[in-house]
Amino acid sequence: MIKTLAVLRTIFLVFIVGYTVRAMPWWTSVARTFDEQYARCSDALSLLIRASWFAIGWIALETLVGWWMATRRPKLHAAVPKPGGEPPFAPPGHP
Repeated sequence: MIKTLAVLRTIFLVFIVGYTVRAMPWWTSVARTFDEQYARCSDALSLLIRASWFAIGWIALETLVGWWMATRRPKLHAAVPKPGGEPPFAPPGHP
């Protein structure tokens, strides 16, 4: 489960970085009119707001999964060796 979450985090990180880079205004030319400037700013701002909500949603999901993993009962395994005795694979002649 931990590895699956790590993979999902990585995929989401790549997605949100790419989405945010796409939303950033990279124009090298200056807008000639106020309407053009407003359109560029409005378009970029709406994409950045959407990206921030994606990030907030992901943080909320991670928080819920983290609390779920922290509060669930641990699984008890019968195969776990009890403390004491000789450790496994101890070299011969060493206590």
